[in-house]
This record gives sequence, structure tokens and C-alpha cells, in this order.
Amino acid sequence: MLDLKTNPRIVAFGALLAASLAQLGCATSFPSQNDQTLTSPEDPSLVLRIDRLFHPLPPLKFQIESLTNVDRRVFVDSDGKGAIRRLVIVQFETVRPGAGFRFVYPPRPPAEFGAQTYRFGAYVHDDETEAAKLPAREAGLTRNFLLKDGFKVPSAFRVARLARVTDQKGMSEVIIFYMEAADVDFPIRPFPGADEDGDLTLDEAEAQSLLARMKSVVTPMSG
Repeated sequence: MLDLKTNPRIVAFGALLAASLAQLGCATSFPSQNDQTLTSPEDPSLVLRIDRLFHPLPPLKFQIESLTNVDRRVFVDSDGKGAIRRLVIVQFETVRPGAGFRFVYPPRPPAEFGAQTYRFGAYVHDDETEAAKLPAREAGLTRNFLLKDGFKVPSAFRVARLARVTDQKGMSEVIIFYMEAADVDFPIRPFPGADEDGDLTLDEAEAQSLLARMKSVVTPMSG
């Protein structure tokens, strides 16, 4: 039986593998998913429990240009015909080796979630238009991912968004999205009063109500 602690060939191979993964932009630790529980061992150290009304999908992984690697975990609440009612999306994003980009932003406006303070935003999002405009970015890739899986995806969503930088060097961030179908209430696009991104900011009362609904289905078990 090989002694993995002292065999020099095993040690050398492990070091070479770790270096190769780093050069390829791969993390040496990965988020894991077990039904409704999502665990990230580091950057961030986080365990989330998603309500059982949401069905977990396989990981969606992609790059944003040459800047970052994205690992999206998608949980879907849909009716019997596949029409999406709600989504929970947890996005782990890391800077690619050699990229000069860094995540630098304060947690403002702040929202407490678990043991951490996040930047909080709440808005109505024109998902269909953004996906058509930027098919190779987050909205376009996620919408296509859901459509290919047979879901009927709303054109508009109410969105609660929590984001934070997860390491001191600005090399990683986590974003948690809670999204509700909003086509019935927002049938006209572009939304009247929308910002330059096409989103409509919710007022404080609506934002806090949406955040409370998010917290009712996404539970931080650790982190």
C-alpha cells in the first residue's frame, strides 16, 4: 500500500496538479450541492439551505470574457406545466488568473444575511430583453439553460439581490438572487421609469417585503 504522505512522486504529482488547475483558472475547492443544500468550503465559506418547493438543477458554469469564472446554482419553483413561478440563483464568481479585474465594492445599501453583511438591491428585471441583447452573459446563458430544460421562463422578474466580496484581495464574490415571475404586473416593456439598464427599482417597502420572502426560502446554515 502506498504511503501518500511520504511518497515523493505522489507529492510532486499533487503539486503539479494544483499548479495546473490554478493556471487553467480552476479552483482547488468547489461548491458542492446535495439536494437542497449548497456548500462552499472557502471564499466564501457558506452553507445555504433552499426550500423544498424549489427543484435543484445541474450547475451552470461559464466564463465572462477573459475576466472571471462563474458557477451558477439554479433552483426552480414551477407549476405542473413548467411555467416558472420563482427562482433562487446562487452565483460564485472568481477572477481568472492573469486578469487585472478585482471585485471592489462596499456592502451598501446593507442587508444582514446569516453572519455577513451584503450589498442589497431590489428591482424589476426585463430578463427577456437583456438575454436577447447579451446572449453570452449571465441572463442570456441562464435563460437559454432553463428553456432547454423545458421550462417556460417569464419575460420579467421581481428580483432581490444580495452580493458581497468574499476575500480580502477581491478575487471572489458571491451573489444570491431571489426572483419572482412578474409578467402580470409589468406587461409593458420597456418599463416606465426604468434605469439605464432597463430595470425598475422597487420602493423601500416593496424591497423589504421581497427580501423577507427571499429569507423565508433561503436559509444560511453557516456563513
